[in-house]
Amino acid sequence: MNENLPVVDVAKIRMAINAEAPLTITTYTLPHRMELYMNAVLTTFFKELHQEHMIQYLIYCQNELVTNAKKANTKRIYFKEKNLDITEQSDYEKGMKTFKSDTLENISFYLAKQKEAGLYVKLVLQVKNGMILMEVDNNSELTYFEFKRIHDKLCRAQQYTSVEDTINQVLDDSEGAGLGLVIMILMLRKLGMSEDNFNTFCENGVTKTQILLPMNKEFANEVSVISEELQKTINDLPQFPRNITKLSGMLDNPDSNISDIAMLISQDVSITGEI
Repeated sequence: MNENLPVVDVAKIRMAINAEAPLTITTYTLPHRMELYMNAVLTTFFKELHQEHMIQYLIYCQNELVTNAKKANTKRIYFKEKNLDITEQSDYEKGMKTFKSDTLENISFYLAKQKEAGLYVKLVLQVKNGMILMEVDNNSELTYFEFKRIHDKLCRAQQYTSVEDTINQVLDDSEGAGLGLVIMILMLRKLGMSEDNFNTFCENGVTKTQILLPMNKEFANEVSVISEELQKTINDLPQFPRNITKLSGMLDNPDSNISDIAMLISQDVSITGEI
């Protein structure tokens, strides 16, 4: 990949929004320039939706989720290299004691192994039914211990009211103890939402972490007006005469008889005149 950031295709983003189609970005190693590109796409996406008030908070959330997804992939490689079973509790606890320090010392090795194994991180942005979906996927299925850790942090997040409280009470040396996750919930609260707008689950071996956001009502009304105008335009289009519709159907049917087609044409003065 070029050292320069890829160009953000505004037209493509606009088209995806109008069609309610998902925008996806996939990476295997998540270099810093890819994080910056993802941030640029998210910024453009929310500007096109006139939801600028969400951008600064969601960039934090996006960075947290994609980093966690990459770390989960690195963890799979690390445990495999150490011959540890990530799904077995004693192995998990043993591996996590050295995971952070060992991988930081030789991160390029583990990232290369991740790419070789096809472990990816995918960002998905989509507008659908008046809601905005921000999703981060990675093809490393959550273990019971990881899922429990996430659930515990979501429960604990309810007791914090500030970032300072969170830092003082949550930080540890193993995996950050979900500090970033708790701060992310605080970010959602600033947008008038809660942990109910956040969901993590596994589907066909893929871990999906979603944030579901309601669109600003003013923009939703604009979309509604546009949709009504589009529907009216479609309804006002002149319809084809019955003979033309019937003739088109007969021409598309390989079993039609040429004499029947000729008979229909001969019965329509305007078609006969054109021919």
